[in-house]
Amino acid sequence: MHELQLMRQMVSRVTEVCQSHPGTHLILIRMEISSHSHLASHTLEELQTTFHLAALGTPASDANLDIRILSAKGTCRSCGCTTDRGPETFACPHCSSGNVLWEDLPELVLKDIQLLDPTE
Repeated sequence: MHELQLMRQMVSRVTEVCQSHPGTHLILIRMEISSHSHLASHTLEELQTTFHLAALGTPASDANLDIRILSAKGTCRSCGCTTDRGPETFACPHCSSGNVLWEDLPELVLKDIQLLDPTE
């Protein structure tokens, strides 16, 4: 399961941030997934479940998870059409050309985390 490995990497990064802020409690994690990523072919519920499996026993285990799918765009070099890229989109939907210049977005990005400091 490649999804679990990606989520474990995300949890590892979140854990590093939490360790650099001792005494705080992680309450929210925001991540963005590119629409061309195979992760985008899963439901948000499946991604949440995979994340929480990866987060068991870490500071991220009780945090809320906000996942946003970013739509990557592409321009067909043959017909000039602009289209959105999904996980199974490889060619222009208008002329079927494979000569599409796709926007290069990272597969998965940790956008933001919110920490609660109980002393404030």
